[in-house]
Amino acid sequence: MRLSIINGSPRGNSGNTQKLLEHFISGFLATEGNTVEVLYSIKDRPDFTPEKELFLNAERLLIAFPLYVDAMPGTVKELFESFAPLKGKNPGLKLLFMIQCGFPETHHTRFVARYCEKLARRLECEPAGLICKGGCEGLSVQPPALVDKVFQRFYELGKAYGETGELDDRLLAKLAYPEHLTSEQLQQVIPVVNNFLWDDWMKRNNVLQKSFDKPYGADL
Repeated sequence: MRLSIINGSPRGNSGNTQKLLEHFISGFLATEGNTVEVLYSIKDRPDFTPEKELFLNAERLLIAFPLYVDAMPGTVKELFESFAPLKGKNPGLKLLFMIQCGFPETHHTRFVARYCEKLARRLECEPAGLICKGGCEGLSVQPPALVDKVFQRFYELGKAYGETGELDDRLLAKLAYPEHLTSEQLQQVIPVVNNFLWDDWMKRNNVLQKSFDKPYGADL
């Protein structure tokens, strides 16, 4: 099986999208005879010539990217728009998407996911599945046991896909957990995020004392 991948992350091969893809690819290549080709679209803008050639010649194409505050990066939207002239030129293409975000609730990815499904149909390709995962900003600060669990599931998903050519719904559901956080979970998550993410960044930049500043006024 031949799988083509476009990593749409603005961070290229150094971001969380790449980390997740590496484990998915490792699982996919566990099946003898499978091959993978990866392009990093941030390197090829604004023309995206290699990506457009890949789109025309691929059998299965996985486009992976992060969300920034619930929106796809502008460079990914630019990539999608560059595909408009290719509508209907590879009708047998199976088009998949992997969408990851830093917020812990996978629900944040669902609106962009619906757009991606519509995009596949508008390009007259076969919508072949969505991999959605929240909580990925924490990959750099979470305990290794939790991070390894995420990576293992991406490996298992890639392995199952490499064997069957289909995304495993059971594994997709496990990756998507939690879809929504309960109020109790929020009470646990918010202090952790504040202490180990925002406060840490502010300390590095020597601005922690400004945490509660109100630059736009007290009434806002």
